[in-house]
Amino acid sequence: MIDDDNSELEIDKGAGLGTVAAIVGSLIIIALIAANTTRININFVVYKAHNVPLWWYTVIIIALTILTDRVVRFVMRRRRIRKNKKER
Repeated sequence: MIDDDNSELEIDKGAGLGTVAAIVGSLIIIALIAANTTRININFVVYKAHNVPLWWYTVIIIALTILTDRVVRFVMRRRRIRKNKKER
C-alpha cells in the first residue's frame, strides 16, 4: 500500500525566539551571580538572615518575581474565561 499523502513534514529551522530569550536571560542571571559576591544581612518583618550572599538573594528575588507573574497571569486568564462564559 502506497501512501500518496503529499503533505510535507515541517522542518525544524533552529532555535526559536523563546529559546534565544531563555538563553540570554540565563546569561544575564549568571552575570548577576558572578558580580554579586558580597555578603548581606536581610531583615524582613520577622525574618532575619545574616551573611547571605547577594547572588543568592538575587536568585530568590528573580524566582519570586517569575512565580508572582505566573500566578497573576493564571488568575487573569481564569477571570477572562469566566467573564466570557457569563456573556454567552
